[in-house]
Amino acid sequence: MNEKLRHVSFRALGTSEVHLRFLEDDPELKDVLGVRAHDARELLHHAPLDARRLVSAADLGAAMEAYGQRHGAPQASLESARAIGRGEMRVIVTGQQPGLFGGPLYSIHKAATAVHLARAINALPDGPKVVPVFWNHSDDHDLDEANRAFLVNPNQDLQRFRVDVPHVGESLRDLPIGRALDRTLAAVDDLLPRTEFREEALAIFAPRHADETFGAGFARLLFALFGDDGLVVIEPRDLPKSAFEVLPRWRTQHNAIRGKMRAISEHLSDLGFEPTLDPGTPLMFHVAPGQPRVALADDEGFDDAARLSPGVLLRPLWQDAVLPSIGFVVGPGELQYLAVVAGLYKLLGVPRPVLVPRASLTLMEPSLRKHLDRFGWDLPDLAVGPEVLAQKLGDESSSIAERELEGLVGEVGTRFSAADADLRESDQAMVGPLDRARSKVADEIDKLLNKLRNSRQNRQGTGMRQVRRLCANLRPRGRPQERVLPILPFLVTHGRGLGATIVEAADPFGVQHGVLEL
Repeated sequence: MNEKLRHVSFRALGTSEVHLRFLEDDPELKDVLGVRAHDARELLHHAPLDARRLVSAADLGAAMEAYGQRHGAPQASLESARAIGRGEMRVIVTGQQPGLFGGPLYSIHKAATAVHLARAINALPDGPKVVPVFWNHSDDHDLDEANRAFLVNPNQDLQRFRVDVPHVGESLRDLPIGRALDRTLAAVDDLLPRTEFREEALAIFAPRHADETFGAGFARLLFALFGDDGLVVIEPRDLPKSAFEVLPRWRTQHNAIRGKMRAISEHLSDLGFEPTLDPGTPLMFHVAPGQPRVALADDEGFDDAARLSPGVLLRPLWQDAVLPSIGFVVGPGELQYLAVVAGLYKLLGVPRPVLVPRASLTLMEPSLRKHLDRFGWDLPDLAVGPEVLAQKLGDESSSIAERELEGLVGEVGTRFSAADADLRESDQAMVGPLDRARSKVADEIDKLLNKLRNSRQNRQGTGMRQVRRLCANLRPRGRPQERVLPILPFLVTHGRGLGATIVEAADPFGVQHGVLEL
């Protein structure tokens, strides 16, 4: 049991309705998303263990090994690729498009969940051998989504960074960012702590040449964190040529695909879910170096199958038609659109892996935990933002001691005035000493009152800074940390061993959000 890991309910924290109901084993979702496995054995019971794939094991393994060698994969990762090539392995697959500094933390959590799940299956004495695979989807062309990283600055504000590169709509695969990335790393330098791990961490993100791409940098990060766990990484353009041969055939089935999509969308609406994918969205794109990624009409011609890139509807099916995947680690958003495309697996004859929700985590420094405890808050409380929380602190009224002393000022004044009136009639010589005593007592009470007031105001001011720090680090922009912050500052603080820490916490069968104290 991990003593530094605690959990928060998704119902308190918030997530998509499909994700929530899938975690709660809603029987209405089994027809569209399949059974949620509760342990490794149950996953194997429902997994397509012996299904055939489009690409030979030898070709697939060779492509994965070549990719790993090109991007500095450690020996354990290369051996995983070779084992795939020998036909000895099934895979647990996950994936994401690459992003600046690795993109938001959830990409790291996906990889960690896949590694954890692969370990659990490999620990079974009578189960198949599996390796984790990360589909590094550099075919994506959404630069705005990939080209942003938020770091917390000294004012406890989120500061956005990007690489300044020209873009004509080409795939991320074909966009060189090396020189621009050097400039961005220099810009974030002052926001990163000076630690023993700093140089090693920054070296992971530093581009190797001017033509480096988002995908290359992401692969290097994944290998650095999880390569020793046998993680294999692949980009779609690095797959064997045989992987692309099915895509023209799928295009000829566009009418059946869209008809199935409409039927599934209507069924989901009847179940109370709002479909997140338009059945009319493009099935295929055309990609070419230095050219915009172009959506193809269903009946539009093309010149080369290797230049076809499936859209969001068919991308997961292509992945599972190519890889010997038995489990697919997915996020809450993916569950929403996979509910729509799940029916296409049978239509296109693709083996369907068991869907495994990725671990959802918040990484927390011990000092932040202390501030949370001091205020009596938890992650869900931070969703309202620092302004609302600060207002609650600002509403703190004067203390009982302040109010008692303020009352004492008036009472002392009244008593001294009565004594003064008596002495002026009975003993004039004592009026002067009485006035001096009154002034001294009043001054001492005022000094004490001012100290109490200053202490309270300082406490409120410090509290405001702590509130801003809590929100910026744990609930940035009112969203889960894993959807906004990158791993860069955490890696600088804790080093590459952080990968193993996250893997241990990334339970593939958990049903709550994890809060991991580092």
